[in-house]
Amino acid sequence: MLSLKLIIFLIVAVLSVSAFAYALNKKIRILALGAKEDRFDHPGKRFKNFVVNVLLHGKMLKEYYGFIHLLIFWGFISIGLGEIPLVIEGLFPSVHVPFLGTNPYFFLVKDILASLVFIGLIIGVIRRWIVRPKRLYRTAEAAIVVILIFAVIITDWLTSGAKVALDPNPAYSLAFVYNMFAGIYQGYSPETLGAVSEIFWWMHVLILFGFLVYIPNSKHLHLLATPFNSYFATLKPAGAQITAMDLEDEKLTEYGVGKIENFTWKQLLDSFSCGECGRCMDNCPANISGKPLNPKQLLSRTLKDHLLEKGAVLNKLGIQHADDLSAEDLAKLTKTDREAAQILQKELIGDIFTRDELWACTTCRACQTLCPVSNEHVNKIIDMRRYEVMNENNYPEELQLAFRNIESKFNPWGISWSDRASWTKGLDVNIMKTAENPEYLFWVGCAGSFDNRAKKVSVATAKILKAAGVDFAILGKEEKCCGDFVRRGGNEYLFQLIAKENIGILNNYKVKKIITNCPHCFNTLKNEYPQFGGNFEVIHHTQLINQLIKDGRLKLNKNVQLPEQKIVYHDSCYLGRYQQEFDAPRALFKMVPGVQLIEMDRNHEKSFCCGAGGSRMWMEENIGDRINNLRVEQALAKEPQAIGANCPFCITMLEDGVKDKTTPEQNVPVLDPAELIAKMI
Repeated sequence: MLSLKLIIFLIVAVLSVSAFAYALNKKIRILALGAKEDRFDHPGKRFKNFVVNVLLHGKMLKEYYGFIHLLIFWGFISIGLGEIPLVIEGLFPSVHVPFLGTNPYFFLVKDILASLVFIGLIIGVIRRWIVRPKRLYRTAEAAIVVILIFAVIITDWLTSGAKVALDPNPAYSLAFVYNMFAGIYQGYSPETLGAVSEIFWWMHVLILFGFLVYIPNSKHLHLLATPFNSYFATLKPAGAQITAMDLEDEKLTEYGVGKIENFTWKQLLDSFSCGECGRCMDNCPANISGKPLNPKQLLSRTLKDHLLEKGAVLNKLGIQHADDLSAEDLAKLTKTDREAAQILQKELIGDIFTRDELWACTTCRACQTLCPVSNEHVNKIIDMRRYEVMNENNYPEELQLAFRNIESKFNPWGISWSDRASWTKGLDVNIMKTAENPEYLFWVGCAGSFDNRAKKVSVATAKILKAAGVDFAILGKEEKCCGDFVRRGGNEYLFQLIAKENIGILNNYKVKKIITNCPHCFNTLKNEYPQFGGNFEVIHHTQLINQLIKDGRLKLNKNVQLPEQKIVYHDSCYLGRYQQEFDAPRALFKMVPGVQLIEMDRNHEKSFCCGAGGSRMWMEENIGDRINNLRVEQALAKEPQAIGANCPFCITMLEDGVKDKTTPEQNVPVLDPAELIAKMI
């Protein structure tokens, strides 16, 4: 016959597990509303991501607090394992769970880890509520979870301590915390110890089940979602993650994403996985410069709240998509459930997500690179931009001009394509049309062809290539914009049009290897053109120059007299975070006599964007501080004689910032390493 204690326990357990399953099922049904996406390939690689980023906290450990979180994570796992003997022996005192209930070393490890969790939580409380960094929200939800974890640990110690004092067990001989609490109970009668142990056991069990019910109904749903989100994280290179739209699909009724349910299930899972750590907002140049975009708010609140409210309505009505409801059905719903009808009619862009937020993103990828749970922010922005451009024809006026210039002159400035090769005057650079199957194509890019400042880098690169005997040619008048800013500006149709034209020209010339000065061109040619049949070996000019020097093909005059100067280096987003190339430009600067290369506080993966990416190069910056000025301030804080860069967009933005933040007498130039190397040949 079942004891009363066991009956009560089973009732509480069934109710709690049912409530947990019900809440979790609601979330899963909402995720199922998202568009299909295949994330089930390469299970081996995906499992490795899970191990590295979940079990070992690979991304989390990039910050010091990540080590504390790792201790809390594994400590909680040990606490969870310890629940098995605690609960079973509480229900059946004569039963001892093998190993978990009998091995003193298990309880020693559990005590150590539980103690570290307790200390880690105290540090977390101090950090969140006393130090109060902006990136951490101080919400009731956060407080509740901390209190629950404290309560789980303390009630475990209290009930187990009483148990040890009542009946010393060799299994607990090394459990120093249990024995410490047992010492507190010295002098208590056996009856009192039994009662104390029983009371705290029930408190512990009720807190556990309360925690179970609370998790899927709070922001701490990320505890369940993160392992799956990390497993299903994209395996594509950083620069190849924009999905190509099938513009010939006649069934396609909406380009991009204008409704929350048009995001894929993985994009929706991101919102459930966000732990609100704030690493994204702490490194987002738009957010830091006072723009309305906050990537943490976007995922953890804005999109998630709308997803939950709209998903609940769609599931209640038994439909997959708001468009499945006819105008007549919507009118009927308005009469019977006005609130549900209003939710279905909310515009994702306008009512939920503002256009100022949408166009503030520079696609620098800092948010995504530093996110410890593998959330993918950038594509959501681009998908919504696609909707605005291709469905609503609603986007910044400056982009309209840039798009028209691409359509008519194949470059954003609108300069005649006949001038594309004018920068080569006096250099004797071969043109592809007349060259005899050169080894490399030098893809000059729009900036390198038309911008007066960027043309100097093109000239320096060409001189270096010729000095090293590299067999190369340029397309000249046949080269068109690669389409980087067009795609990130949401105009997928125009991007695919010019991409296919460029690929046709390149394939016609049987081009295999391409050199670029521009990291944006580099990324597009290397990572995005393969989607349309353009497969090329692409190399940045700093990478190739390093290789030429290493191979002995480029001889440098180390005795050249150059001014001694301290150069502070700026990592461009599209060479650094997108290509993980941090060393090549630095190596070149260090080869120049008299150069002392120094780092900004924000460098490598945490580098701060210049403000030009994501089509922002062609838009005005009217809200908050100018991003390029903030970056220049960070550079000038190091008191340099020059600023080093590797991207024509960065050079332009940094030079503009230097003009705003210095006097002409200060003269802080922005230099590409190729310009200095060219002086050494």
